[in-house]
Amino acid sequence: MSLPRRLEQVGIVVGSVLMLTLPFSVLWAVFLSGPGLVDNLLVYVPGLIVGVLVALRMLPVSYGQVWLFGIASWLATFSLWWVLGAADVAKNQPTLLGTWVLALLVGAVVAWAKPKLRWRGSEA
Repeated sequence: MSLPRRLEQVGIVVGSVLMLTLPFSVLWAVFLSGPGLVDNLLVYVPGLIVGVLVALRMLPVSYGQVWLFGIASWLATFSLWWVLGAADVAKNQPTLLGTWVLALLVGAVVAWAKPKLRWRGSEA
């Protein structure tokens, strides 16, 4: 395997770890106690697994879809929490977990749809 391809794979794994940390880091506020080893593993391991599978082309998703999923589900989580007014973590754990799962579904749908932004050009 060539060096550029290997470096691309490393970049995919690192980027996936960073992007999938966004939606899973939300669980830190709800369930995890602090920055311990087990807590860090629960946040980073899903991104590591997905990154390795995407880099080795063993998962039928693109790297862009991983990014879309991470950003969309993170934004959806905080938007749903804000709309529902679920700021108190101790009282609203079932609500927070339910909205997190719903936000993951929203992120999956957005990543599956793969929206593309097109800038409007001049008609001249």
